[in-house]
Amino acid sequence: MKIWFIMTSQITTMFLLKRATSFVSHSQRRATHSASITSSIASTINDVATSSIDLFRPFYPIFYNDVYEVPLPPNHRFPMEKYRKVRERVQLSIQSIPPIDAGKVQCEFTVSPLVTVQDLVTTHCPNYIQRYLDGNQTEKELRNVGFPWSPKSVDRSFSSTGGTVAAATLLCKVKQKQKAYLQNVADNLEDKSGMVNEAEGELGLLFSAHVAGGTHHAFRDRGEGFCVFSDIAVAANVLLRDYSDVVKNILIIDLDVHQGNGNAVLFQGIEEVKTFSMHCNANYFSEKQDSDLDIELPPGTTDETYLATLHHWLNRVRKGDAGECDFIFFQAGVDILEDDRLGRMSISQEGIARRNEMVFDLARDLNVPLCVTMGGGYPKKDWEPILKAHADVYIQAYEYLVDHCDNR
Repeated sequence: MKIWFIMTSQITTMFLLKRATSFVSHSQRRATHSASITSSIASTINDVATSSIDLFRPFYPIFYNDVYEVPLPPNHRFPMEKYRKVRERVQLSIQSIPPIDAGKVQCEFTVSPLVTVQDLVTTHCPNYIQRYLDGNQTEKELRNVGFPWSPKSVDRSFSSTGGTVAAATLLCKVKQKQKAYLQNVADNLEDKSGMVNEAEGELGLLFSAHVAGGTHHAFRDRGEGFCVFSDIAVAANVLLRDYSDVVKNILIIDLDVHQGNGNAVLFQGIEEVKTFSMHCNANYFSEKQDSDLDIELPPGTTDETYLATLHHWLNRVRKGDAGECDFIFFQAGVDILEDDRLGRMSISQEGIARRNEMVFDLARDLNVPLCVTMGGGYPKKDWEPILKAHADVYIQAYEYLVDHCDNR
């Protein structure tokens, strides 16, 4: 494992060997439900992927799962409504883009499919998945996750993971098409020097988004912190399993206020996936884990320190200190916002916008696909700051593609 080096009072970097997750088969209980789950994601991907795709225009599919809203007890602290409210804002904003700009980016909104059991077991314990499907969990397990169990909660959890898998795999399908095009260019050139690189620079950037997900506190056989399954981990394992021709090394950039502890453990010992988590050092609600890179910042951190730190470490990634990278997942939690109820940091709306741009710049500079997920954001009495920060992540990604579609 390539080790990054750091010496600073505010940042702690730890490295451990990681253990691989086991890939096992799931039993056939609830066969009807499982069969519908298995078919839904494949049909969704085929519907979108078989449409005409222009390889030279940016591609930005957006998935959303707020159709699976789960009723919660009165005064529950989880902001379930935000998913619909954010999606509606993003959709309205993008649909209001002037036609002269709207035509520059290929963007379509699609309901998140339910993840397949076959995909889930790349990451999570079959027994855990089975008990969750059956509603056979202990009170402690339910308390740790923070949600009551119901059939609707199953659909929501499966769609929260399935949407991220769909968003990521769809980019890989387009990447395969781009790769085939470049191979065709190379095969038809006698003098290949520079021409393939030039052709590659003309291809459209590949971003995708899930207006949900970012459930980075789920472990192999348990959940916590409003996370049942790890959508990013499942998606990463699916890419390595099914798209090894275009994805061999994955980077997870987790900028939620909380450490991505579940993903840190799930990818211990997996050289193909690097975990990067920048979070508040006073906001652990369970045992701290070890990512490939853990960057801890103190409560009350403001834009200047946050952005300078992020700039430094993304530059290290850009220079290759994290190794090869073919795909980036961006956990874009906005609970670092000064207006967040749980975050304990003091980042402004402008600071979050600059954070987002830094990640977009990295994906562009490395010329790799980028999949954006939602992550945390907890309103106080006024929902507006959190809704704006969440929506701006997705709107900003679209605008970034518009601005850079002719300037690679």
